[in-house]
Amino acid sequence: MAKLFPFRGYRYNPSLVAQLDNIVTQPYDKISPAMLQEYLQRDPRNIARVISNSDYAEAKRYLDDWINTGVLRRDNTPSFYPYRQTFRIHGKSQSRTGFVGLISLEEASLHVRGHERVLRGPLQDRLKLIRQTEANEGLIFMLYSDPVLAVDRLLSQYTATHKPVIQVQDDYGVSHQLWQLSQTSLLAEITRLIQDHRLYIADGHHRFQTSVDYQTECLTQGFVPTEVESFNKRMIALFNMDSTGLEILPTHRGIKNVVQSHIDRLLDSLSPFFQIETVDSAEDLIALLPENGHLLGLVSGRNCQSHLIRLRKKANDDPCFMPRIQGVERCLDINILHEGILNPFFGIGAEELSSQDFIEYFRNPAELISAIREGKIQAGFLMNATRLDQVREISELGLKMPQKSTDFYPKLLTGLVLMKMEFEKGNK
Repeated sequence: MAKLFPFRGYRYNPSLVAQLDNIVTQPYDKISPAMLQEYLQRDPRNIARVISNSDYAEAKRYLDDWINTGVLRRDNTPSFYPYRQTFRIHGKSQSRTGFVGLISLEEASLHVRGHERVLRGPLQDRLKLIRQTEANEGLIFMLYSDPVLAVDRLLSQYTATHKPVIQVQDDYGVSHQLWQLSQTSLLAEITRLIQDHRLYIADGHHRFQTSVDYQTECLTQGFVPTEVESFNKRMIALFNMDSTGLEILPTHRGIKNVVQSHIDRLLDSLSPFFQIETVDSAEDLIALLPENGHLLGLVSGRNCQSHLIRLRKKANDDPCFMPRIQGVERCLDINILHEGILNPFFGIGAEELSSQDFIEYFRNPAELISAIREGKIQAGFLMNATRLDQVREISELGLKMPQKSTDFYPKLLTGLVLMKMEFEKGNK
């Protein structure tokens, strides 16, 4: 199914860039305005000048200049790049190891599955960037399933006997190590072991779809790949979902710019479909949600009135409740919020979500509570995380969840390795 390729990546030249910590960033869609300013101040060669630059032509000039002056240097041999992240979560130290390579985009829909809907705005933004830079700067986080851990063992053996070529720590205290693996026999064995597996997108749905769309655009114009690194491939980081260290965090929702009376009447509106339990404080609600497995937490008003809300059993049999979705989709917390509450009671559907005028996303529930107390948002919904088995099932069925349905932690850094496309432009 999946066709993987080693490639000659571009990496920052350590003789010219001593502090790589000042160069790398979180993925583009995780960079807040404050983070962007911090990144830009750290080093004039920070990768944010490319991936978070609304002047796409300027982004191209930065990238081309860094390549031409040797700041970015191409590796001499085709390689996979083993990638390990070590981090603390839930009071424990964890790690996960995958590898970076290229995946063929030919017939991508047959061997790659995604679980989130893509939006037109982010697609157009990334398409404009890739047209200019003709490069893959960021990693698509992908998963495959292999309970016998065949590739994991090979990567573990290699990393145990070789030094990483890159080692950095990000702003969240996560350690990132990258190796360069260019042994021909190992490359061939890893490629063989992966080729029969289906791949699942964990993070990077918009960037992957952008690459598929760009390939179509290039082929239509008669462009011809001249090397493995070209528009018909996409740089990915691949991890085994049956290995360790795959953590999904919830993404909480803040509601803003809606009619206040809809907020005031919400509990009465929800009561036919949900059991509602009052909680003493928002902080108690944060603690109770995962402990008791309740469906959702609702916080509203500057005094942060807090409630646990759970779907009534009879609601799933009611044709008036979530009439647009059926089957396993009706069991997902994220759909119950979006299709069972946000759309019918607030009129926040797919189009409104894409505008980003009505929903604000929070990883930290305490930040959501603070925003409500300060009047920056009107109400908030606290979520439990989508489970990995749910991600896989939805992906296999070809179904889609709303955006920000999963938050795989930690994120893959941008700037560790890049792919520059090589192709000839036709005469069309």
